[in-house]
Amino acid sequence: MKRLIVTDSTADIPEDLLQKYAIKVLPVNLDLDGRVYRDGIDISREVFYNSYDNYHHMASESVRYEDYGLEFVQMVRKYDEILIIHCSSHLSATYQTAVDVNREFGREAECRVEILDSGQCSMGLGLIVLAAAEASIQGVSFERLVSIAGKTRRRMRSYMAIPTLKYLKKNKKIGGMKALFGTAMGVKPVLEMDGGRMVIKSKLFGEQKNMVLAMMENIKEEVGGRPITLSIVYAGNRSLVHNLKEVFASTFDCRDIYISRFGPSIAINTGPESYAVFFASHD
Repeated sequence: MKRLIVTDSTADIPEDLLQKYAIKVLPVNLDLDGRVYRDGIDISREVFYNSYDNYHHMASESVRYEDYGLEFVQMVRKYDEILIIHCSSHLSATYQTAVDVNREFGREAECRVEILDSGQCSMGLGLIVLAAAEASIQGVSFERLVSIAGKTRRRMRSYMAIPTLKYLKKNKKIGGMKALFGTAMGVKPVLEMDGGRMVIKSKLFGEQKNMVLAMMENIKEEVGGRPITLSIVYAGNRSLVHNLKEVFASTFDCRDIYISRFGPSIAINTGPESYAVFFASHD
């Protein structure tokens, strides 16, 4: 049986892992000053961040229906089983596009297709995809594969630190923004994914290290000594990554720690100084 795992470029999975597990990534679109780019194909993260402050208009768009349809028809002809896992449907229309495309083109195909709304973004999505990919190479059944992806989704947690509010002012996908902007502008929000939506977990003031400490305390409470798989994701500035990795490795029982970089679709809303921790606990 030929099997394929599919996601979109908002997953932020490092390239070496995409190659290792042969994961197919569908690129979302980026509108940068009126020109549309396919994320990761027409523009790299390095080029994007180097030009970040020069863009006057930045927006992300989901995978377009016609592009998805063309890819989907080829995939169902080539594979027997396909597991598709996309960014939260509250943040992107790509999941619904996948459902619509499957409804139109999947009926006549002799291919089993399962489509999962991750309820996550960035490596919150990426870790679910990687858990499924690892299980797949171990030869589990398709039913078991879908179950593992679902279980990882339920255990996924995320904390995203936003050192400045500058880039969030026009964002309408984050809950609690009205209350946030009613406070002093020195606040530094920590966001999390809750029910597929990005919401404010806590509001901090002062130095960046306070945000790290807040995340650590929250994670300790949630993990309770269980082993975790973890990813640290940064935007334009990698300086905190090494220290964060050492702190998490010495504080928690980490089975794996992945380092990744935010793609443009998230960074245009959170800014080039943002960073995040995504993790899933194990039994």
